[in-house]
Amino acid sequence: MSRAISGMSRALFDSDLIATRLALFIAEALWAIMLFWPGDTFDRPTYSEMGKLAPELVWATAFGISAVLQICIVVYRQCCKPWAHIFAAWNALLWCASVVLMVKGVYPPPAAIGGEVAMAVSALWIAIRPAILQKGERYAAAAAAIR
Repeated sequence: MSRAISGMSRALFDSDLIATRLALFIAEALWAIMLFWPGDTFDRPTYSEMGKLAPELVWATAFGISAVLQICIVVYRQCCKPWAHIFAAWNALLWCASVVLMVKGVYPPPAAIGGEVAMAVSALWIAIRPAILQKGERYAAAAAAIR
């Protein structure tokens, strides 16, 4: 059991989450492509709430820009840069808003959005993890100072 916890801890806290960022890049690029595709995607009930907030082309552009920035973070190893942290917050907002709006559009939530929920959780983790790590480092420093 401790081996599993240690492995999970390493994956969540001691990695640069490149694979997660690549998965987000692929999902964002596909969302952008599909929303730029001619047709009325937002006429479907699942996307009706997204359509009330902004047109398909706005959402397509948002996902497209996110995809480009996501891959730039990976290719140019920018994970720890301040702009990458700001982007992570934006990215989490984009994914979480998309999921919440899809769920709001139809009830019960369609099983097909399970991937989007996973992407939202992943993006949210990338956004909040630096704060958790920073707080942990402060606690560790305080504990070391007491010794």
